[in-house]
Amino acid sequence: MRLLQSGAFRWVWAGETVSMLGDRVHEIAMAWLVLTLTGSPLTLGAVLAAGAVPRALLLLVGGATSDRLSARVLMLASNLARGLLVGLLVALVIGGWIRLWQLYVIEFAFGVADAFFYPAAAAIPAVLVQKTELPRANALVSTSEQVAMLVGPAVGGVLVALAGTAGAFLLNSLSFFAAAAGLIPAGSAAGSPERKASSLWSDLRQGLAYAFADRELRVVLLLISAASLTYNGVFAVGLPALARHRFPEGSVALGAMLGAWGLGQLLGVLSAGLTGLPRRWGVLIIGIAFAEGAAFIALGLLPTFWAAAAMLAVLAFGVAYSSDVALPTWIQRRSSPDLLGRVMSLVELPRQSLAPLSFLAMGALASFSLPLAFACAGIAMLVAAGVAAGSRTVRELAS
Repeated sequence: MRLLQSGAFRWVWAGETVSMLGDRVHEIAMAWLVLTLTGSPLTLGAVLAAGAVPRALLLLVGGATSDRLSARVLMLASNLARGLLVGLLVALVIGGWIRLWQLYVIEFAFGVADAFFYPAAAAIPAVLVQKTELPRANALVSTSEQVAMLVGPAVGGVLVALAGTAGAFLLNSLSFFAAAAGLIPAGSAAGSPERKASSLWSDLRQGLAYAFADRELRVVLLLISAASLTYNGVFAVGLPALARHRFPEGSVALGAMLGAWGLGQLLGVLSAGLTGLPRRWGVLIIGIAFAEGAAFIALGLLPTFWAAAAMLAVLAFGVAYSSDVALPTWIQRRSSPDLLGRVMSLVELPRQSLAPLSFLAMGALASFSLPLAFACAGIAMLVAAGVAAGSRTVRELAS
């Protein structure tokens, strides 16, 4: 995949690639730490919800702040804050002082920092590259995400097994500082715009009015909401519970399943880069939604983690091909540059606001029955796919 002309974007991309790897390692370590301390999938869901709640509540504020100030400044501040938070977690684990309540506090603070980071990170490609280069910029970002998903969980699983959760958290802490360093060369290209005279509340209302006046964008937000109700709980709670309670390979099994998902998405992104974005995007995402529902139901019944990993890899290929590059490009191209941070925050809002419900529901159901938990997630996706299939607007969506 040919690199972009923007040197500033390449530095940001390189730094965030390192951070994405650290994030995947962190997910393994956090899940394993909570399950080791408590043995409860419901508690794991509650800890993750502690970060998801402030993330959802402040996400629109983060998007408006990105439009008013600078995406680069918000990304830099968030990376530094999160690096320090994970560094504190390392010290607590090494010192033997870690307590469950501390994880709730750290996750809450993490969620606050994330709320300002996500809209800025989604908007910065449109700041640093030309519109004609946006598909390749998004493809590069998505490729990094998939490589991190492929390599990170496997590294995290092995690292937790060999060096404990402290070693995994240390790697993530350092990755945030690497991401912050990558933003330094982008200073001149992503400088702060003039501060607006309007109030933050006025900016928020303007962004909401713009987004909800767009019928196609409203439909996309509905589909994202349905996926958010299932994916968050399946990957953050369901798969760790499977690895902990069903598969004897433990953390290695968890790393393999998440790594297989990363491999499938990486191949899907590369395939999309070679063949171009799918024109009949609406038909494709409906088909993938049906496949997601069936796959989630099957996950609760498969006897080995190898079978689960193989199915996740196949599903991930379709998901990446259908949405990982096409969706952000579609939004960036159709949105006003002055409103891009707010539109991106609205796209991210259902993913974050519905995450606590997804975590807690999956945790509660998994504590009762793992097959039932995955079956409920699958049925929810099948219902959403059926609703989407009945909408002409969705069927006619084009990338």
